[in-house]
Formats: sequence, structure tokens, C-alpha cells
Amino acid sequence: MQVLFSVLIILQFAVIAAHDLIDIPGWVHGSQVKAVVGRAKFVIGTLSTVIFPALAAGYAVYFWSRPKPVFVKTYWVAYCAITVASAAAMWYIPYFFGTSDQTRDEYKRMYEGTKHILPARGDNPRPNIFHIVLHVLFATTMVLAILLRLRVR
Repeated sequence: MQVLFSVLIILQFAVIAAHDLIDIPGWVHGSQVKAVVGRAKFVIGTLSTVIFPALAAGYAVYFWSRPKPVFVKTYWVAYCAITVASAAAMWYIPYFFGTSDQTRDEYKRMYEGTKHILPARGDNPRPNIFHIVLHVLFATTMVLAILLRLRVR
């Protein structure tokens, strides 16, 4: 379980760090995101977004074959829980309950042309397939982090 968690948290860091920097037609359109938010906000957002997963991944690497201190396991749970809550706030609350016209317009421009599997709910923003896969990764790492934290050894 520890190896699986470590691999997934490192993958999560890599994907979070890179996904707004690249363009894969239909999946991620980093250039659209940058165009909507502006270069300065984009750089600040990217840097601030990668700090916490970098620390989580760094702990996974550093403590790969060592006993994990309680503070590390607690950090993993807290980080993963905040990540899942953030994904819900950014994607699923607007999808189910709607959002402001400005946010709706920004999401449309940032993610236009990406693939979706969730049905449209009026003109509410909806997570694309890439983000849904990312959210499954977030939820999986959170469950594993909780299980690792609760494990007594």
C-alpha cells in the first residue's frame, strides 16, 4: 500500500505541475488557461499550486524505505483532503449548483475544445475527462493516505 501511495502521490505532483503548461488537443489546453488568466497570474498560480504536492511527493521519496513519522502521514492526509475539497469546490459545486457569469465564461474559454463525459447541466461549467481522471487520482491518494495514517505499526 505504501509503494502504491508513493507512486500515485509522485504522479499526482507531476500531473499537477505540468497539466497547465502543456497542450494535448482535446485533453488539456494550457495555452488557453494562460490566455484567460494572464501570464503573471498563471505563473503565480502554477508555482503556488505545486508547493504542497511537491512536499507530499518529496516526503514519499525521502521516506520510501524508512519509517514514516506521524507528521508525514498526517501531512499526506491533510494535503489530500484539501486537494479533494478544492477539486469539489472548483468543479463539482459549479457543475451542480452553478456559478457566476464571469466564472462560467472563464471556464468556457479555458476548457473549450476538451472532451467531456458528464452531461451538460444548463450552461454550468463541467469537468472534462482529464480533470475527472485527476479527481479520481486525488480521491485514491486520499483514501490511501487515510489508511496509511490509521495503520498502527
